[in-house]
Amino acid sequence: MEEKNKNKKYRVGSVHYEYTAMEALKDDYTLEQNERIMKLNDKWVCYDFDKTDGYIYFDDLAKELIPPELTLADKKGLESIWKEKLK
Repeated sequence: MEEKNKNKKYRVGSVHYEYTAMEALKDDYTLEQNERIMKLNDKWVCYDFDKTDGYIYFDDLAKELIPPELTLADKKGLESIWKEKLK
């Protein structure tokens, strides 16, 4: 584990994050919104994962991993899925 991640509360596999995030979305989004959603997804899946073990380490699910562009229903749905998986 990289030094920067040692004090993080949670971890999730970067590939697991990618597929769960995409499967959970139910509402329609504009092209611009989709691009911003994918940019956050790509940030974690392609760049900001831990290079030693492939996990994403984080402290606050809603602030760090859930795109702000999502509708309230999708935010709640995605957060619910993640909270269940992180138990």
